[in-house]
Amino acid sequence: RLDIGGRYDVLDTRSTPAVAGGDATSDSHGVLSPKLGALVHVTSAISLYANASRGFRSTDGVLADPTLAPITVWAYESGVKMNVDQFTASADLFRMNVSNEQTFNPLTAGSISGGASRRQGVELGLHAPVSSFATLSGNWTFNDARYTNQVVPGDDPDSPPVVLNGLRVYNTARYIGSAALDISPNGSASSPWDLRVSGNWVGPYSPFDEPGVVLGAYGLLHAAASVRVNASTSVDFGARNLLDRPYPELVADHIVSPGEPRSLYVALRYKSL
Repeated sequence: RLDIGGRYDVLDTRSTPAVAGGDATSDSHGVLSPKLGALVHVTSAISLYANASRGFRSTDGVLADPTLAPITVWAYESGVKMNVDQFTASADLFRMNVSNEQTFNPLTAGSISGGASRRQGVELGLHAPVSSFATLSGNWTFNDARYTNQVVPGDDPDSPPVVLNGLRVYNTARYIGSAALDISPNGSASSPWDLRVSGNWVGPYSPFDEPGVVLGAYGLLHAAASVRVNASTSVDFGARNLLDRPYPELVADHIVSPGEPRSLYVALRYKSL
């Protein structure tokens, strides 16, 4: 199967003056977004695919400054998928070249526009029954994200600009992943109970506005269960961050927002038949 497509967008932005008597500003940008993809069924269970496309989104702050160009990205991906009964697996390589990169500070809500970056890596996915009553699943992304052309202002007006070329893209982890084991007595939605043990992992990453600083990786363990009282009622309970591991939810400008501690929950679910 071969997919070919494309679109052309014209973005016209107009901003009224912030104060009386000021000048209104406006600007327009055109973006071409082609797409090409191919899929080959090697067997009934194995498929190979590849695609290349260009996309965009409007820059944050364009309403205040219409001259800001859209953020564009060329994305390339190729991989293999396997689907045999209830077993599915996938692996693919990807690369994204970003232009007009925008670096956003989630704490101050400020941003720096311009520059470029490159993100490339591999994605893995798995859904596999390990027995008649247990299923293992997981998704992992390994991502080498680096600035290729990015210069930002110094900490104060007298400081020289900071060149980020070759450094990690802020707030982009080296890898992220999740895995889960689902257990159900008869392996169906009508089971009297089911149990889920899962975890998620976040790899090393650089916090915003701390060039060259790399924070360590961390992982969290979760557990959840559901007990069916009758055909219409069930009780859900579980724990997030079961081991009560301290971790940073967000780090920016040397300020740390701590992550969620161990949290327990119970919920009663009723569905009218």
